[in-house]
Amino acid sequence: MTAPTSRTDKGTRGFDIDLHVTFTRPLPEAQARAALLALPGFTVDLYRPHPNPTGQTHTGQTPTQTPEEVPGVPSARLTGPLTDPDAVRAGLAALLGGDARYVEVGLRGFLRSAQGQTEWMPWRRNVVLPRADVARVTFEESIRFVLE
Repeated sequence: MTAPTSRTDKGTRGFDIDLHVTFTRPLPEAQARAALLALPGFTVDLYRPHPNPTGQTHTGQTPTQTPEEVPGVPSARLTGPLTDPDAVRAGLAALLGGDARYVEVGLRGFLRSAQGQTEWMPWRRNVVLPRADVARVTFEESIRFVLE
């Protein structure tokens, strides 16, 4: 049995981890997912640039791209409930010792409607730390830590 995530709870409010990872260079999807295994149990959204942001070529036709032509993954977002702060810190240290250029992490407030639409609350404060100071990350509500 897997533990339910708060993402499925509709009509609720609370706080979830909101974590953004920017990689040192765009990674292939498989490599990006492998790097993010350092932080298990979170919902992962991979961000990548659209291969053709305007949707048309210079001739006005919609292009078709093979998977090899699609750019790599430059960053990702992980969200979910905070269950073990020490495990998250260990995962952050592993990411920052590997493929991550910088990481933004915090315990962020959310409101989720009965239809499942999530509204994230703004951060109250940002704290910038050197990448080696992962141990100083506290999971206080509405405070974002930037490790670079």
